[in-house]
Order: sequence, then C-alpha cells, then structure tokens
Amino acid sequence: MVNSFIVLREIIENLFSNKHQLHITQQQVKKLTNFELTSADWHVLLVLFSILKPFYLVTTAMSGRQYPSIGLAYYLLARLRNFLQQHNKKESLLEKRLKQLLLKKFLNYFDDENEQMELLM
Repeated sequence: MVNSFIVLREIIENLFSNKHQLHITQQQVKKLTNFELTSADWHVLLVLFSILKPFYLVTTAMSGRQYPSIGLAYYLLARLRNFLQQHNKKESLLEKRLKQLLLKKFLNYFDDENEQMELLM
C-alpha cells in the first residue's frame, strides 16, 4: 500500500492541487482537504517504504513455491538483521528509530528464542 502511494504520488498531488476545479460540493472539498498529504507525510511514506522494502523482499523469497526456500531463510534473516543494524549518516532520526524498533522485535523472535534459528539450521 505504501508503494502504491509513492507510485501514484503525482496523481494524488494533482488531485489535491486541483480540488477546487473538480465538480464536487464545498463540503466534499473540505473533506478532501482533510486528507491532503503534507511534505512531511510524503517523507514518512518514503522512509517507511525504504525500511519495509527489505522485509517484503525477504518474505517474497522465503515464500517460494517452485523451489526449496528453507536454505535461503538463514541467509536472508542474517541480511535483514544486518540491514537493521546498519546506520548511515544520511539517515534521518525517523529512519534510525524505526530500524531500532524493528531490530528489537527481530531479535526478540530470532535471537532471544534460539529455537527459531535452530530450526533453520
């Protein structure tokens, strides 16, 4: 869904910028204004997309139906952990904080419970 917003950003922004030219009531224009995305909102969506994309890719790879995927699981989870632990100087505070929170949950499921990782080996 986040990807859809980013792909359709130009159309969405065009809709909001031309809301007064649409053949809708003033009440509908007001409602539409309430849903308008600010530049800060777009920034959050872009950050979410960049943080969640590796999770999407790992999930897609691990759910393969045409090939055995259990061998990939350990490698992909290690890559995901590495992604969450890396911090770039250019990352915003929001990006760093999201990574920290996701890493905490990740470690809760895959480090604190060694049983999960042992099943993959």
